[in-house]
Amino acid sequence: MRCFLIILFSVFSSGFAFSQNGKKVQFVGGARSLNTLAELDSASTPKRSGGYALLDLGIKINPNSNTEVMGMFRINNEYGGFWGAGVNIDVRQLYVRGVANDIFRYQVGNIDYKLTPYTFYNHNQDILTSSIGTLGIREDVFNYETFYSDNTWRQQGASLNFGLELPKVIKDIEVNSFISRLNRSDFNFVLDRFFGGGNVVINKDDNLEIGLNHVSIFDLAGTAKTDNIYNNNVSSITFDYQLAKNNFVYGIDGEYGVSSLSQSESPEDSLTDYFVHARSYINFDSGLELSFGILDNGADYRSFGAQSRRVSFNQENNFFNRYMDLTNSTEVLRPISLFDMYNDPQLYNQGISVGLMDHNPIISSVLPYGIASFNRQGGYFGVIYDDPKEFFDLNGRVYLLSESRGQGTLALKSFLMSELVATLHANKLWKGKKEFNIQLSHNHQQTTRNGEFDFESVDFTTNQLNIGMEYEVFEDVYLMGNYLKLSASGNDQMPIRNSEDEIINYENFLVDGHESLISSGIKMSFSKKSYLAIVHDRYQYRFSQITHEYDFNQSSVVYVLKF
Repeated sequence: MRCFLIILFSVFSSGFAFSQNGKKVQFVGGARSLNTLAELDSASTPKRSGGYALLDLGIKINPNSNTEVMGMFRINNEYGGFWGAGVNIDVRQLYVRGVANDIFRYQVGNIDYKLTPYTFYNHNQDILTSSIGTLGIREDVFNYETFYSDNTWRQQGASLNFGLELPKVIKDIEVNSFISRLNRSDFNFVLDRFFGGGNVVINKDDNLEIGLNHVSIFDLAGTAKTDNIYNNNVSSITFDYQLAKNNFVYGIDGEYGVSSLSQSESPEDSLTDYFVHARSYINFDSGLELSFGILDNGADYRSFGAQSRRVSFNQENNFFNRYMDLTNSTEVLRPISLFDMYNDPQLYNQGISVGLMDHNPIISSVLPYGIASFNRQGGYFGVIYDDPKEFFDLNGRVYLLSESRGQGTLALKSFLMSELVATLHANKLWKGKKEFNIQLSHNHQQTTRNGEFDFESVDFTTNQLNIGMEYEVFEDVYLMGNYLKLSASGNDQMPIRNSEDEIINYENFLVDGHESLISSGIKMSFSKKSYLAIVHDRYQYRFSQITHEYDFNQSSVVYVLKF
Protein backbone atom coordinates (compact mmCIF):
# COMPACT_ATOMS: atom_id res chain seq x y z
CA MET A 1 0.00 0.00 0.00
CA ARG A 2 2.74 2.46 0.94
CA CYS A 3 4.73 1.79 -2.25
CA PHE A 4 1.57 2.36 -4.27
CA LEU A 5 1.02 5.72 -2.54
CA ILE A 6 4.59 6.92 -3.24
CA ILE A 7 4.36 5.87 -6.90
CA LEU A 8 0.98 7.58 -7.21
CA PHE A 9 2.34 10.83 -5.77
CA SER A 10 5.45 10.73 -7.98
CA VAL A 11 3.51 10.09 -11.18
CA PHE A 12 1.02 12.90 -10.60
CA SER A 13 3.68 15.34 -9.42
CA SER A 14 5.26 15.27 -12.86
CA GLY A 15 4.45 17.99 -15.39
CA PHE A 16 1.51 18.01 -17.76
CA ALA A 17 1.57 19.09 -21.41
CA PHE A 18 -1.39 19.47 -23.66
CA SER A 19 -2.54 21.26 -26.78
CA GLN A 20 -4.30 24.59 -26.46
CA ASN A 21 -6.32 24.10 -29.65
CA GLY A 22 -9.99 24.64 -29.04
CA LYS A 23 -9.56 25.43 -25.35
CA LYS A 24 -12.47 26.72 -23.32
CA VAL A 25 -11.78 29.36 -20.66
CA GLN A 26 -14.03 30.18 -17.72
CA PHE A 27 -13.51 32.78 -15.00
CA VAL A 28 -14.59 31.95 -11.43
CA GLY A 29 -13.88 33.34 -7.99
CA GLY A 30 -15.13 36.02 -5.69
CA ALA A 31 -14.53 39.38 -4.10
CA ARG A 32 -15.00 40.59 -0.55
CA SER A 33 -14.64 43.87 1.27
CA LEU A 34 -14.69 44.22 5.06
CA ASN A 35 -14.43 47.40 7.13
CA THR A 36 -14.67 47.33 10.92
CA LEU A 37 -14.61 49.71 13.86
CA ALA A 38 -14.21 48.05 17.27
CA GLU A 39 -13.84 49.28 20.84
CA LEU A 40 -12.72 47.29 23.89
CA ASP A 41 -13.75 48.71 27.28
CA SER A 42 -10.20 49.12 28.53
CA ALA A 43 -8.70 52.52 29.28
CA SER A 44 -5.34 51.63 27.73
CA THR A 45 -6.74 50.02 24.59
CA PRO A 46 -7.63 52.43 21.78
CA LYS A 47 -10.37 51.84 19.25
CA ARG A 48 -9.39 49.84 16.21
CA SER A 49 -10.51 50.41 12.67
CA GLY A 50 -9.38 48.50 9.66
CA GLY A 51 -10.33 46.12 6.97
CA TYR A 52 -9.41 44.92 3.54
CA ALA A 53 -10.58 44.41 -0.01
CA LEU A 54 -9.69 41.20 -1.80
CA LEU A 55 -10.26 39.60 -5.15
CA ASP A 56 -9.99 35.88 -5.90
CA LEU A 57 -9.70 35.40 -9.64
CA GLY A 58 -9.75 31.86 -10.91
CA ILE A 59 -9.21 30.75 -14.48
CA LYS A 60 -10.51 27.36 -15.59
CA ILE A 61 -9.06 26.08 -18.83
CA ASN A 62 -10.43 23.01 -20.61
CA PRO A 63 -7.85 22.10 -23.26
CA ASN A 64 -10.02 19.12 -24.17
CA SER A 65 -13.21 17.47 -23.01
CA ASN A 66 -11.33 15.29 -20.49
CA THR A 67 -9.03 17.83 -18.82
CA GLU A 68 -9.50 20.89 -16.62
CA VAL A 69 -6.78 23.21 -15.34
CA MET A 70 -7.65 25.64 -12.55
CA GLY A 71 -5.55 28.47 -11.15
CA MET A 72 -6.86 31.03 -8.67
CA PHE A 73 -4.92 34.08 -7.56
CA ARG A 74 -5.72 36.35 -4.63
CA ILE A 75 -5.07 40.08 -4.52
CA ASN A 76 -5.54 41.39 -0.99
CA ASN A 77 -5.22 45.05 -0.07
CA GLU A 78 -5.45 46.14 3.56
CA TYR A 79 -7.14 49.48 4.06
CA GLY A 80 -4.51 52.16 4.67
CA GLY A 81 -2.15 50.84 1.99
CA PHE A 82 -0.81 53.52 -0.33
CA TRP A 83 0.64 53.12 -3.82
CA GLY A 84 0.79 49.37 -3.51
CA ALA A 85 1.85 49.19 0.15
CA GLY A 86 -0.14 46.54 2.00
CA VAL A 87 -1.00 44.66 -1.20
CA ASN A 88 -0.41 40.89 -1.24
CA ILE A 89 -0.68 38.59 -4.24
CA ASP A 90 -0.93 34.85 -3.52
CA VAL A 91 -1.89 31.65 -5.25
CA ARG A 92 -5.09 30.49 -3.54
CA GLN A 93 -5.91 27.41 -5.57
CA LEU A 94 -4.18 25.34 -8.25
CA TYR A 95 -5.04 21.95 -9.68
CA VAL A 96 -5.24 19.78 -12.79
CA ARG A 97 -7.98 17.20 -13.04
CA GLY A 98 -9.52 15.06 -15.69
CA VAL A 99 -10.44 11.62 -16.94
CA ALA A 100 -7.92 9.27 -18.52
CA ASN A 101 -9.04 6.61 -20.98
CA ASP A 102 -12.64 7.36 -19.95
CA ILE A 103 -11.98 5.33 -16.79
CA PHE A 104 -9.59 6.98 -14.35
CA ARG A 105 -10.54 10.27 -12.67
CA TYR A 106 -7.51 12.11 -11.34
CA GLN A 107 -6.71 15.41 -9.67
CA VAL A 108 -3.30 16.90 -8.93
CA GLY A 109 -2.54 19.96 -6.80
CA ASN A 110 -5.22 21.13 -4.37
CA ILE A 111 -7.64 18.34 -3.51
CA ASP A 112 -10.66 18.39 -1.16
CA TYR A 113 -10.97 14.93 0.28
CA LYS A 114 -12.61 12.82 2.96
CA LEU A 115 -13.26 9.13 3.55
CA THR A 116 -15.13 7.98 6.69
CA PRO A 117 -15.72 9.72 10.06
CA TYR A 118 -13.09 7.49 11.71
CA THR A 119 -10.36 7.54 9.08
CA PHE A 120 -10.29 10.89 7.26
CA TYR A 121 -12.93 13.52 8.05
CA ASN A 122 -13.20 17.21 8.95
CA HIS A 123 -15.44 17.27 12.04
CA ASN A 124 -16.81 20.54 13.38
CA GLN A 125 -16.25 20.22 17.14
CA ASP A 126 -16.68 23.84 18.26
CA ILE A 127 -19.35 25.70 16.26
CA LEU A 128 -22.03 23.43 17.68
CA THR A 129 -25.05 25.69 17.13
CA SER A 130 -25.80 26.52 13.51
CA SER A 131 -26.66 30.07 12.50
CA ILE A 132 -28.74 32.19 10.22
CA GLY A 133 -28.70 35.98 10.29
CA THR A 134 -25.54 37.92 11.08
CA LEU A 135 -23.61 34.91 12.38
CA GLY A 136 -24.54 33.04 9.23
CA ILE A 137 -22.65 35.70 7.26
CA ARG A 138 -19.56 35.11 9.40
CA GLU A 139 -19.81 31.34 8.99
CA ASP A 140 -19.98 31.85 5.24
CA VAL A 141 -16.77 33.92 5.36
CA PHE A 142 -14.66 31.53 7.47
CA ASN A 143 -15.91 28.45 5.61
CA TYR A 144 -14.83 30.09 2.34
CA GLU A 145 -11.47 31.16 3.76
CA THR A 146 -10.62 27.75 5.20
CA PHE A 147 -12.05 25.60 2.36
CA TYR A 148 -14.44 23.85 4.76
CA SER A 149 -17.00 22.13 2.56
CA ASP A 150 -18.91 18.94 3.22
CA ASN A 151 -16.45 17.87 5.98
CA THR A 152 -13.49 17.64 3.57
CA TRP A 153 -9.89 18.70 4.28
CA ARG A 154 -7.99 20.75 1.72
CA GLN A 155 -4.74 18.95 0.86
CA GLN A 156 -1.91 19.42 -1.62
CA GLY A 157 -1.32 16.16 -3.39
CA ALA A 158 -3.04 13.84 -5.84
CA SER A 159 -6.12 11.66 -6.03
CA LEU A 160 -7.14 8.83 -8.34
CA ASN A 161 -10.63 7.32 -8.58
CA PHE A 162 -12.24 4.78 -10.87
CA GLY A 163 -15.21 2.42 -10.95
CA LEU A 164 -15.93 -1.07 -12.18
CA GLU A 165 -19.24 -2.67 -13.14
CA LEU A 166 -19.67 -6.43 -12.67
CA PRO A 167 -23.38 -6.96 -13.33
CA LYS A 168 -23.25 -10.74 -13.07
CA VAL A 169 -21.60 -10.65 -9.63
CA ILE A 170 -22.22 -7.31 -7.95
CA LYS A 171 -23.68 -3.95 -8.97
CA ASP A 172 -20.43 -1.93 -9.02
CA ILE A 173 -17.13 -1.24 -7.29
CA GLU A 174 -15.67 2.23 -6.68
CA VAL A 175 -11.98 2.68 -5.90
CA ASN A 176 -10.68 5.94 -4.36
CA SER A 177 -7.11 6.83 -3.43
CA PHE A 178 -5.16 9.94 -2.47
CA ILE A 179 -1.78 11.05 -1.19
CA SER A 180 -0.44 14.35 0.15
CA ARG A 181 2.74 15.55 1.88
CA LEU A 182 2.35 16.90 5.42
CA ASN A 183 5.87 18.26 5.77
CA ARG A 184 9.12 18.28 3.85
CA SER A 185 12.52 17.12 5.02
CA ASP A 186 15.07 19.54 6.47
CA PHE A 187 17.77 16.98 5.51
CA ASN A 188 18.74 16.75 9.17
CA PHE A 189 16.22 15.51 11.77
CA VAL A 190 12.92 16.00 9.95
CA LEU A 191 11.86 13.35 7.44
CA ASP A 192 9.47 13.76 4.51
CA ARG A 193 6.06 12.92 5.95
CA PHE A 194 3.14 11.74 3.80
CA PHE A 195 -0.53 11.13 4.40
CA GLY A 196 -2.37 8.83 2.04
CA GLY A 197 -4.87 6.07 1.69
CA GLY A 198 -8.14 5.22 0.05
CA ASN A 199 -11.08 2.90 0.03
CA VAL A 200 -12.94 0.35 -2.02
CA VAL A 201 -16.73 0.69 -1.95
CA ILE A 202 -18.67 -2.38 -3.08
CA ASN A 203 -22.35 -2.04 -3.96
CA LYS A 204 -23.67 -5.56 -3.80
CA ASP A 205 -27.09 -4.37 -4.96
CA ASP A 206 -29.46 -1.51 -4.23
CA ASN A 207 -29.70 -2.64 -0.60
CA LEU A 208 -26.15 -3.39 0.57
CA GLU A 209 -22.97 -1.30 0.44
CA ILE A 210 -19.64 -2.40 1.95
CA GLY A 211 -16.49 -0.28 2.19
CA LEU A 212 -12.87 -1.19 2.93
CA ASN A 213 -10.89 1.84 4.13
CA HIS A 214 -7.26 2.53 5.00
CA VAL A 215 -5.24 5.68 5.73
CA SER A 216 -1.64 6.08 6.81
CA ILE A 217 0.59 8.89 8.06
CA PHE A 218 4.18 7.82 7.54
CA ASP A 219 7.73 9.10 7.23
CA LEU A 220 9.81 8.27 4.17
CA ALA A 221 13.02 6.60 5.29
CA GLY A 222 16.27 8.03 3.95
CA THR A 223 15.06 11.62 3.47
CA ALA A 224 16.93 12.86 6.60
CA LYS A 225 19.71 11.75 8.94
CA THR A 226 17.34 10.27 11.50
CA ASP A 227 15.97 6.73 11.33
CA ASN A 228 13.08 7.39 13.72
CA ILE A 229 10.16 6.49 11.43
CA TYR A 230 6.67 7.61 12.46
CA ASN A 231 3.52 5.67 11.55
CA ASN A 232 -0.19 6.18 12.20
CA ASN A 233 -2.29 3.55 10.43
CA VAL A 234 -6.07 3.20 10.51
CA SER A 235 -8.06 0.47 8.76
CA SER A 236 -11.82 -0.03 8.87
CA ILE A 237 -14.79 -1.69 7.25
CA THR A 238 -18.07 0.16 6.72
CA PHE A 239 -21.48 -1.19 5.83
CA ASP A 240 -24.93 0.11 5.01
CA TYR A 241 -27.88 -2.25 4.58
CA GLN A 242 -31.33 -0.85 3.91
CA LEU A 243 -34.76 -1.94 2.74
CA ALA A 244 -37.55 0.17 1.30
CA LYS A 245 -41.23 -0.34 2.09
CA ASN A 246 -44.30 1.49 0.89
CA ASN A 247 -43.87 4.64 2.96
CA PHE A 248 -40.53 4.28 4.74
CA VAL A 249 -36.93 3.07 4.47
CA TYR A 250 -35.18 1.30 7.31
CA GLY A 251 -31.65 0.01 7.68
CA ILE A 252 -28.45 -0.32 9.66
CA ASP A 253 -25.01 1.10 8.99
CA GLY A 254 -21.73 1.41 10.84
CA GLU A 255 -17.96 1.22 10.91
CA TYR A 256 -15.48 -1.06 12.67
CA GLY A 257 -11.70 -0.73 12.61
CA VAL A 258 -8.33 -0.65 14.30
CA SER A 259 -5.61 1.97 14.64
CA SER A 260 -1.91 1.86 15.42
CA LEU A 261 0.60 4.56 16.33
CA SER A 262 4.35 3.95 16.56
CA GLN A 263 7.87 5.36 16.21
CA SER A 264 10.66 2.97 15.30
CA GLU A 265 13.08 4.19 18.00
CA SER A 266 10.55 3.77 20.84
CA PRO A 267 8.45 0.69 20.08
CA GLU A 268 7.51 0.40 23.77
CA ASP A 269 5.36 3.54 23.40
CA SER A 270 3.29 2.14 20.53
CA LEU A 271 -0.50 2.43 20.78
CA THR A 272 -3.01 0.03 19.27
CA ASP A 273 -6.77 0.05 19.73
CA TYR A 274 -10.13 -0.46 18.05
CA PHE A 275 -13.31 1.49 17.40
CA VAL A 276 -16.83 0.41 16.55
CA HIS A 277 -19.91 2.42 15.60
CA ALA A 278 -23.31 1.01 14.58
CA ARG A 279 -26.57 2.81 13.83
CA SER A 280 -30.09 1.73 12.97
CA TYR A 281 -32.41 4.17 11.24
CA ILE A 282 -35.86 4.54 9.74
CA ASN A 283 -36.87 7.28 7.28
CA PHE A 284 -40.55 8.00 6.65
CA ASP A 285 -42.03 9.63 3.55
CA SER A 286 -43.55 12.25 5.86
CA GLY A 287 -40.07 13.76 6.41
CA LEU A 288 -39.44 12.14 9.80
CA GLU A 289 -36.13 10.31 10.35
CA LEU A 290 -35.31 8.36 13.52
CA SER A 291 -31.97 6.80 14.41
CA PHE A 292 -30.33 4.97 17.30
CA GLY A 293 -26.60 4.34 17.54
CA ILE A 294 -23.92 2.84 19.74
CA LEU A 295 -20.18 3.48 19.75
CA ASP A 296 -17.07 2.26 21.52
CA ASN A 297 -13.87 4.16 20.75
CA GLY A 298 -10.86 2.74 22.57
CA ALA A 299 -8.75 4.89 24.87
CA ASP A 300 -5.70 4.42 22.61
CA TYR A 301 -7.52 4.90 19.31
CA ARG A 302 -5.58 7.48 17.27
CA SER A 303 -6.54 8.65 13.81
CA PHE A 304 -5.20 12.14 13.13
CA GLY A 305 -6.91 12.29 9.75
CA ALA A 306 -10.20 12.26 11.69
CA GLN A 307 -9.01 13.79 15.00
CA SER A 308 -7.37 16.95 13.64
CA ARG A 309 -9.27 19.90 15.03
CA ARG A 310 -10.33 23.04 13.21
CA VAL A 311 -9.26 25.30 16.09
CA SER A 312 -6.30 24.91 18.47
CA PHE A 313 -6.63 26.89 21.68
CA ASN A 314 -2.90 27.27 22.34
CA GLN A 315 -2.63 30.25 19.95
CA GLU A 316 -3.21 33.97 20.38
CA ASN A 317 -6.15 36.00 19.14
CA ASN A 318 -5.56 38.32 16.22
CA PHE A 319 -8.37 40.61 17.37
CA PHE A 320 -7.66 42.51 20.63
CA ASN A 321 -5.26 39.83 21.77
CA ARG A 322 -4.59 41.64 25.06
CA TYR A 323 -6.65 43.67 27.50
CA MET A 324 -5.91 45.68 30.64
CA ASP A 325 -6.38 43.95 33.99
CA LEU A 326 -7.40 46.94 36.11
CA THR A 327 -6.91 45.01 39.36
CA ASN A 328 -3.20 44.45 38.77
CA SER A 329 -2.66 47.25 36.19
CA THR A 330 -1.11 44.81 33.74
CA GLU A 331 -1.95 43.69 30.23
CA VAL A 332 -3.32 40.15 30.04
CA LEU A 333 -3.51 37.77 27.09
CA ARG A 334 -7.15 37.41 26.07
CA PRO A 335 -8.25 33.77 25.73
CA ILE A 336 -9.94 32.56 22.55
CA SER A 337 -13.69 32.80 22.94
CA LEU A 338 -16.59 31.34 21.00
CA PHE A 339 -17.23 34.70 19.35
CA ASP A 340 -13.59 34.89 18.22
CA MET A 341 -14.20 31.72 16.25
CA TYR A 342 -17.03 33.47 14.40
CA ASN A 343 -14.99 36.64 13.99
CA ASP A 344 -11.46 35.54 12.98
CA PRO A 345 -10.85 33.00 10.18
CA GLN A 346 -7.10 33.08 10.94
CA LEU A 347 -7.71 30.99 14.07
CA TYR A 348 -8.68 28.00 11.95
CA ASN A 349 -6.47 25.11 10.99
CA GLN A 350 -6.44 24.14 7.30
CA GLY A 351 -4.64 20.82 7.38
CA ILE A 352 -3.93 17.57 9.18
CA SER A 353 -2.10 17.97 12.50
CA VAL A 354 -0.04 15.07 13.79
CA GLY A 355 -0.62 14.83 17.54
CA LEU A 356 -3.53 15.70 19.80
CA MET A 357 -4.51 19.35 19.46
CA ASP A 358 -5.57 21.33 22.53
CA HIS A 359 -9.26 21.93 23.10
CA ASN A 360 -11.32 24.15 25.38
CA PRO A 361 -13.76 22.22 27.61
CA ILE A 362 -15.91 25.36 27.94
CA ILE A 363 -16.76 25.02 24.24
CA SER A 364 -16.56 21.26 23.67
CA SER A 365 -16.04 18.64 26.38
CA VAL A 366 -18.10 15.56 25.47
CA LEU A 367 -16.83 14.93 21.91
CA PRO A 368 -13.81 17.24 21.53
CA TYR A 369 -12.69 15.37 18.39
CA GLY A 370 -16.15 14.80 16.97
CA ILE A 371 -17.57 11.30 16.68
CA ALA A 372 -13.94 10.11 16.34
CA SER A 373 -13.12 11.15 19.94
CA PHE A 374 -11.12 8.46 21.70
CA ASN A 375 -11.97 6.97 25.13
CA ARG A 376 -15.73 7.14 24.60
CA GLN A 377 -18.43 4.47 24.73
CA GLY A 378 -22.21 4.56 24.89
CA GLY A 379 -25.18 5.35 22.69
CA TYR A 380 -27.26 8.11 21.14
CA PHE A 381 -30.70 8.80 19.71
CA GLY A 382 -31.43 11.16 16.82
CA VAL A 383 -34.53 12.69 15.23
CA ILE A 384 -34.80 14.76 12.04
CA TYR A 385 -37.98 16.27 10.68
CA ASP A 386 -38.14 18.04 7.33
CA ASP A 387 -41.67 19.34 6.84
CA PRO A 388 -42.91 18.60 3.30
CA LYS A 389 -44.84 21.90 3.43
CA GLU A 390 -41.60 23.71 4.38
CA PHE A 391 -43.12 25.33 7.48
CA PHE A 392 -40.69 23.83 9.94
CA ASP A 393 -37.61 21.63 10.18
CA LEU A 394 -35.84 20.11 13.16
CA ASN A 395 -32.63 18.21 13.83
CA GLY A 396 -31.90 16.83 17.30
CA ARG A 397 -29.64 14.27 18.95
CA VAL A 398 -28.93 13.06 22.50
CA TYR A 399 -25.71 11.25 23.53
CA LEU A 400 -25.25 9.15 26.68
CA LEU A 401 -21.56 8.23 26.93
CA SER A 402 -18.80 7.35 29.36
CA GLU A 403 -15.06 6.84 29.34
CA SER A 404 -13.85 3.39 28.42
CA ARG A 405 -10.79 3.82 30.66
CA GLY A 406 -10.34 6.13 33.64
CA GLN A 407 -7.76 8.93 33.53
CA GLY A 408 -5.77 9.27 36.72
CA THR A 409 -8.27 7.06 38.53
CA LEU A 410 -10.26 3.88 38.04
CA ALA A 411 -13.50 5.89 38.20
CA LEU A 412 -15.04 6.70 34.83
CA LYS A 413 -16.46 10.02 33.67
CA SER A 414 -20.04 10.05 32.40
CA PHE A 415 -21.14 12.36 29.57
CA LEU A 416 -24.47 13.75 28.46
CA MET A 417 -24.87 15.89 25.36
CA SER A 418 -28.06 17.07 23.70
CA GLU A 419 -28.18 19.20 20.57
CA LEU A 420 -31.13 20.76 18.79
CA VAL A 421 -31.58 22.94 15.70
CA ALA A 422 -35.13 24.07 14.90
CA THR A 423 -36.03 26.45 12.07
CA LEU A 424 -39.40 28.08 11.49
CA HIS A 425 -40.21 29.56 8.08
CA ALA A 426 -42.85 31.85 9.53
CA ASN A 427 -43.96 33.43 6.25
CA LYS A 428 -45.19 30.01 5.09
CA LEU A 429 -47.79 30.06 7.87
CA TRP A 430 -49.64 33.00 6.32
CA LYS A 431 -48.38 32.39 2.76
CA GLY A 432 -46.42 35.61 2.77
CA LYS A 433 -44.14 36.45 -0.12
CA LYS A 434 -41.49 38.08 2.10
CA GLU A 435 -39.15 35.64 3.84
CA PHE A 436 -39.27 35.43 7.64
CA ASN A 437 -37.03 32.75 9.17
CA ILE A 438 -36.41 32.11 12.85
CA GLN A 439 -33.89 29.56 14.08
CA LEU A 440 -33.22 28.20 17.56
CA SER A 441 -30.07 26.17 18.24
CA HIS A 442 -29.09 24.73 21.60
CA ASN A 443 -26.28 22.47 22.80
CA HIS A 444 -26.09 21.12 26.35
CA GLN A 445 -23.08 19.18 27.69
CA GLN A 446 -22.54 17.66 31.11
CA THR A 447 -19.55 15.76 32.49
CA THR A 448 -19.72 14.03 35.87
CA ARG A 449 -17.59 11.63 37.90
CA ASN A 450 -17.96 10.30 41.43
CA GLY A 451 -15.21 8.64 43.39
CA GLU A 452 -13.84 7.82 46.81
CA PHE A 453 -11.44 10.77 46.83
CA ASP A 454 -12.06 14.49 46.39
CA PHE A 455 -9.81 14.79 43.33
CA GLU A 456 -12.02 12.26 41.52
CA SER A 457 -15.08 14.50 41.80
CA VAL A 458 -16.09 16.12 38.48
CA ASP A 459 -19.24 18.10 37.76
CA PHE A 460 -19.02 20.32 34.68
CA THR A 461 -21.88 21.78 32.62
CA THR A 462 -21.95 23.95 29.48
CA ASN A 463 -24.77 25.40 27.39
CA GLN A 464 -24.63 27.05 23.99
CA LEU A 465 -27.72 28.95 22.84
CA ASN A 466 -28.13 30.67 19.48
CA ILE A 467 -31.26 32.44 18.26
CA GLY A 468 -31.19 33.84 14.74
CA MET A 469 -33.68 35.80 12.66
CA GLU A 470 -33.97 36.99 9.08
CA TYR A 471 -36.90 39.15 7.95
CA GLU A 472 -37.35 40.46 4.42
CA VAL A 473 -38.78 43.95 4.93
CA PHE A 474 -38.52 44.88 1.26
CA GLU A 475 -37.65 42.78 -1.74
CA ASP A 476 -34.08 41.48 -1.22
CA VAL A 477 -33.60 43.69 1.87
CA TYR A 478 -33.34 41.77 5.15
CA LEU A 479 -33.28 42.73 8.79
CA MET A 480 -31.13 40.25 10.73
CA GLY A 481 -30.40 39.52 14.35
CA ASN A 482 -28.68 36.98 16.58
CA TYR A 483 -28.43 36.25 20.25
CA LEU A 484 -25.53 33.96 21.14
CA LYS A 485 -24.76 32.80 24.67
CA LEU A 486 -22.27 30.29 26.04
CA SER A 487 -22.34 29.47 29.75
CA ALA A 488 -20.19 27.06 31.76
CA SER A 489 -19.90 26.13 35.42
CA GLY A 490 -18.25 23.49 37.56
CA ASN A 491 -14.95 21.66 37.50
CA ASP A 492 -13.19 19.04 35.42
CA GLN A 493 -9.87 17.21 35.68
CA MET A 494 -7.87 17.97 32.54
CA PRO A 495 -4.83 15.93 31.45
CA ILE A 496 -1.50 17.67 30.83
CA ARG A 497 0.43 16.06 27.98
CA ASN A 498 4.04 16.33 26.87
CA SER A 499 5.26 16.73 23.30
CA GLU A 500 4.77 12.99 22.76
CA ASP A 501 1.07 13.22 23.79
CA GLU A 502 1.79 11.30 27.00
CA ILE A 503 -0.15 12.33 30.11
CA ILE A 504 2.30 13.62 32.71
CA ASN A 505 -0.11 15.25 35.15
CA TYR A 506 -3.66 16.48 35.74
CA GLU A 507 -5.00 19.89 36.65
CA ASN A 508 -8.32 20.93 38.15
CA PHE A 509 -10.16 23.11 35.64
CA LEU A 510 -12.59 25.35 37.53
CA VAL A 511 -14.84 27.89 35.84
CA ASP A 512 -18.09 29.77 36.27
CA GLY A 513 -19.56 32.38 33.95
CA HIS A 514 -20.74 33.12 30.43
CA GLU A 515 -20.11 35.03 27.23
CA SER A 516 -22.89 36.59 25.22
CA LEU A 517 -23.34 38.40 21.93
CA ILE A 518 -26.22 40.51 20.67
CA SER A 519 -25.86 41.16 16.97
CA SER A 520 -28.09 43.05 14.55
CA GLY A 521 -27.79 44.12 10.96
CA ILE A 522 -29.26 44.72 7.56
CA LYS A 523 -28.44 42.84 4.36
CA MET A 524 -29.15 43.91 0.81
CA SER A 525 -28.96 41.06 -1.70
CA PHE A 526 -28.15 42.01 -5.26
CA SER A 527 -28.30 38.40 -6.46
CA LYS A 528 -28.01 34.90 -5.00
CA LYS A 529 -24.22 35.35 -4.97
CA SER A 530 -23.82 38.99 -4.04
CA TYR A 531 -24.83 41.08 -1.03
CA LEU A 532 -23.92 44.04 1.17
CA ALA A 533 -24.40 43.81 4.95
CA ILE A 534 -24.03 46.27 7.84
CA VAL A 535 -23.65 44.58 11.23
CA HIS A 536 -23.31 45.79 14.81
CA ASP A 537 -22.13 43.53 17.67
CA ARG A 538 -22.32 44.00 21.42
CA TYR A 539 -20.22 41.39 23.22
CA GLN A 540 -19.68 40.51 26.91
CA TYR A 541 -17.18 38.12 28.51
CA ARG A 542 -17.92 37.07 32.10
CA PHE A 543 -15.83 34.00 32.93
CA SER A 544 -14.15 33.52 36.30
CA GLN A 545 -10.81 32.24 34.98
CA ILE A 546 -9.85 35.82 34.13
CA THR A 547 -9.59 38.56 36.75
CA HIS A 548 -11.30 41.30 34.75
CA GLU A 549 -14.52 41.12 32.78
CA TYR A 550 -14.62 42.96 29.48
CA ASP A 551 -17.02 44.11 26.78
CA PHE A 552 -16.54 45.33 23.26
CA ASN A 553 -18.57 46.89 20.48
CA GLN A 554 -17.94 46.28 16.82
CA SER A 555 -19.51 47.69 13.66
CA SER A 556 -18.81 46.07 10.30
CA VAL A 557 -19.60 46.65 6.66
CA VAL A 558 -19.29 43.50 4.56
CA TYR A 559 -19.59 43.13 0.79
CA VAL A 560 -19.48 39.65 -0.77
CA LEU A 561 -19.52 38.69 -4.44
CA LYS A 562 -19.13 35.19 -5.84
CA PHE A 563 -18.97 34.35 -9.51
